[in-house]
Amino acid sequence: MHTTHGSSTALAVHNLAFFHNAQPLTLSLPAGSCTAILGIGQDNEDLTYLAETLAGRRPCTVEQIEINGTPYNLGTSGHKKLATIGPHAPLFPHISVLDNILLPLRANGTFHKTEVSHRGAEILALTGLEALRAQPARTLNAEQIFRTQLARALITQPDVMVLNQPFEKMDQPTIRRAITFLDRLRHAIGLSILLLSRQKQDCMMAADQIGIMQNGTLLQIGDVATLLNRPACLSVAEQFGDANVISGKVLLIEDDIAELRLPSGETVKAVADYNLEENDLASICILPDRLSVLFPRSGGFEIEDKTDIACTLVSAHHIGHAIAMRFRTLDGTEIIAHRPLVHLPRELRPGNKAILAWQPQNAIAFPMDAK
Repeated sequence: MHTTHGSSTALAVHNLAFFHNAQPLTLSLPAGSCTAILGIGQDNEDLTYLAETLAGRRPCTVEQIEINGTPYNLGTSGHKKLATIGPHAPLFPHISVLDNILLPLRANGTFHKTEVSHRGAEILALTGLEALRAQPARTLNAEQIFRTQLARALITQPDVMVLNQPFEKMDQPTIRRAITFLDRLRHAIGLSILLLSRQKQDCMMAADQIGIMQNGTLLQIGDVATLLNRPACLSVAEQFGDANVISGKVLLIEDDIAELRLPSGETVKAVADYNLEENDLASICILPDRLSVLFPRSGGFEIEDKTDIACTLVSAHHIGHAIAMRFRTLDGTEIIAHRPLVHLPRELRPGNKAILAWQPQNAIAFPMDAK
């Protein structure tokens, strides 16, 4: 099998126009890493279009694509430096696992039978499919199908693998096993992986960095901490971070911190997006676990700080590691807070009065109107 190459970038895509009404894609995949693209838009075709475009199956315009620093033509036939798996490339159900795996080599027509046989045995061992080599593909379960598709792609010894929604038909325990296997395989042979998925949890478990794609446009790419703490836009904050979104008007911006007034009259602070200006209407994003919650002992509102938000508890539910609390503010806005398991049962009764607050650096304000 191949090893990691000298270039620090396995795949570099420059201005790839592959999807209607979307901005051209520019993307860099570090060598030996797994980068995930999380699709969050209503158009469910963008990830498949991207996979099929990189497989050379769809027309596109592109400035340049490089693999390990060398220009790469998507129409290249024969030895593929880039391989794809997913719904667009199903197994042939009537032939065996081994025959499915060997199809790319046999279709190439330039490999000697001995070489084909050797590579087949090597890939079967690598993917743990030796016992299934003669089994028809139609008898395989979802995990076995995934491994067989992976083996068929690996038989061409690619430098980059694009996985299009590979865990779609698996349950959670199977997904965890598949991701663990994929991670071991990646480190064993120096494979660079681009994972396309619509499941946030899968991306977080599998990838070193995650790109957020909405209807074909890449909004932001970074590690999980960056996406949560410094989202580039409202869509990333809402869809990736499950952030609360509160409306407010910007009163003042000083040292990148915005002071905003809420419809209910309270004044709060948040990090200002670079497009935000004074007097703008803004969307204030705050993650559920960044909120502080206080239940006044008297049961009434005794707000000492004008930045505190008075609200009423609507519901409280244990979610394993925390309590998910839903509050309603004086103007009817609903806010979700995730808090540790330290609250007394009497505090968690619906209808109880509460006060919410946060540190300015834990919230970010975006202009309500796109600029």
